Amino acid sequence: MANPATVADTKAKFTKGYPYPLPSIWATVLQELLVGMHFTVTSSKYQHEEMRSLGFVSVFDQLFEGYPTEDPNAKEKIFSTFMEALGEDSKKWRADAEKLSAFATEQTSIDGIIANPMFASMKSKVESKSLVYDKFIAIGFFRALEMSKQTSPENLKKISEASGVTLEKINGDLGLYKSVLSRMNAAKELQAEVLERERRKTAERMEKKAAKDAKEVAETSD
Repeated sequence: MANPATVADTKAKFTKGYPYPLPSIWATVLQELLVGMHFTVTSSKYQHEEMRSLGFVSVFDQLFEGYPTEDPNAKEKIFSTFMEALGEDSKKWRADAEKLSAFATEQTSIDGIIANPMFASMKSKVESKSLVYDKFIAIGFFRALEMSKQTSPENLKKISEASGVTLEKINGDLGLYKSVLSRMNAAKELQAEVLERERRKTAERMEKKAAKDAKEVAETSD
C-alpha cells in the first residue's frame, strides 16, 4: 500500500461501523485481533491466503461462542464490520474458510492435505521472501489437521516442510493460540458466573417488590 491506513484509522472504521458496546472480555480480544490483522494486511507484500482465512475465522468463531446478545445476527455483523475496517471482503474470508474446512474434512491422510496446491504456492513465497506470515496461518494448519483427525507432531512437521514455514514458528504460534483460548474460556466462565449472579439478584429484587406491592394493595383494601 502506498499510503497504508494507521491502526487508529482501522479502529475508527470498526467503531463507526459497529457503534455498539461490547462486553469487556470480547472488546479486549477483538481489539487485539484488529491490531494484529491491521499490520498483516497493510504489509507491502500482503496477499490473501486461504489458510489465513481458515485460521482467523476459526479463532473468531471460537471467541464468539456463547456471546451474550439478543441479536442473532450480532456475530456476523461484528465479523463483517471487522473485515470492512481492514479493507477486506468478509464473504470471501468466510467462503475460503468453509472451502478449506470441507477439503480438510474429506482427507484421510496427511499426503492428501499437503497435495493441495496452496502448500506449493506458500513454499514458493517463503523461498522468495514474499509470504506475509502470521499466527493465523499456523492456526489454519492446526485446524486442517484437526478436521482431518491427524494432529500428530509428525504430521505437523510434514505441514511445515510442505509450506516452507519453519516448525519452530508454527509451534510457537500454536502455543500462544492455545494459551489465549484457555484464558478466553476462563474469562467466559467468569463472565457467565457474574451474569448469573446479576440475574438472581434481579429476580430477588423483583420478588421483593412484588411482595411489597401485594402487601400495600392488601393494606389499602383493608
